[in-house]
Amino acid sequence: MLVGLGSNVGDRLAHLREAVDGLRSVLRHIEVSHVYETSPVGVLTQPTFLNAAVRGETTEGPQRLFCWAKSLEFAAGRRPGPRLGPRQLDLDIIAFGDLVVATPRLHIPHAAFAERGFVLAPLADLAPDLVLPGAEATVSTLARQVGHAGIERAYPPESLSAPG
Repeated sequence: MLVGLGSNVGDRLAHLREAVDGLRSVLRHIEVSHVYETSPVGVLTQPTFLNAAVRGETTEGPQRLFCWAKSLEFAAGRRPGPRLGPRQLDLDIIAFGDLVVATPRLHIPHAAFAERGFVLAPLADLAPDLVLPGAEATVSTLARQVGHAGIERAYPPESLSAPG
């Protein structure tokens, strides 16, 4: 499974690090992408984001993982706010194997992944040759098509390991 991570409020890197640590409770064999500094999308008058992706294995179902992700966001201080607005932590289930889910609260693959460079750049670190359900190209091809404007590699994967 693949999870996208983002933060643009407070100690952004610490929020991402805490999310990776929290995901270790439900994911095994975790791999982490580089961390990217990215321009905001939608609401442009907000701080830049740090974005990353995590790949891991789980025995949990997608609904359980969705609830776990929401609890991690809440623990980081996220509360309901404007769509695409600032947030301490945003976790999105990008892919769950070949599974396709479409409920009012959960879409897998994530509905807009193929249009968002801030999702595709970290995803390409972990799974460049992956073709997600509904996509017509690999993650790396989609990333090239979307482009890298406003996306800069900021930190190595090790920066999301717990300090010490």
